[in-house]
Order: sequence, then structure tokens, then C-alpha cells
Amino acid sequence: MRPVLLLSTFLCLLPMRAADPKMPVFWSASQLNETEKTLPPKVNPERHLATERRMDSAFILYRVGPSEGEVHESQGDMIIARSGEGALLVGGRLADAKSSEPGELRGRIEGGTTYPMKAGDTLYVPAKMPHQFLVDSGKHFSAYIIKITPKE
Repeated sequence: MRPVLLLSTFLCLLPMRAADPKMPVFWSASQLNETEKTLPPKVNPERHLATERRMDSAFILYRVGPSEGEVHESQGDMIIARSGEGALLVGGRLADAKSSEPGELRGRIEGGTTYPMKAGDTLYVPAKMPHQFLVDSGKHFSAYIIKITPKE
């Protein structure tokens, strides 16, 4: 009985994914700015990326370099630029696509349209549409990403 209790306690202490809340949640601009300040030291140098999940359907992204091309099979991305500058390559075809996790493909984009982005800009990328973040060396780009499940 004791090992089961220890295992149960350990599992409860593991970080849980931030579920979408059932009640309103408010994050002030200063709270979000403070959160963003914690991200640069957490950047994964191989992926040029750090994130802070606010709930299942929303997170803050911080990039210091380009991403791979990606496609989300069932959700679109509402991308609201917070700081820095970068661009998104959207559309075209995802070549050499490989599954990175359920419902997500990664690869190289051929073709597409480039959308320059800076603080305050917003771009919606529909589900199933290839997209890739482009951030020049020495620059950063941060954004809110809100996942949207489209109505069919």
C-alpha cells in the first residue's frame, strides 16, 4: 500500500499541463512583461525557442532564430506579436514532412508568402496551413499564440 501512496503523491507533484480555465483569467500587461523577461535564459539553442504556457490553448513564444516549417492538423494559430521583429512564412508546401507529435508535422516550406511582423501585428494561420517563423540572427521575436479549433 505504501508504494502506491508514494507513487500517487509523486504523480500529483509532476507539472500538469495548464488546462483552459472555466472562469475568467486576467493577466496584466506588467505580469506578461515580467513573464517575457524570464524567457531569454530558457531559450533552447537548437530550436531558438522558449515558451511559457498560460493554458492549453495559449502561450507566450520567444524566438531568437528561425523555426522549422510546421503544420497543425486540427488547430489554427492566432499570432499576436509582443516585441522584437521577425516574419512568418505562410502557405506553400511542407516538404520532407515528418510527424513531430500527434497532429503536428515539421519540415521545410517550399513557396509561401512572407508576412513581416513587429509588436502589435496579428496574423491568423488556419489549421493545415504550413508556416514558419523567421527571425534574423541577433534579433528576437515574441508573441502570444492562441490555438483555435475551427468550426467545420
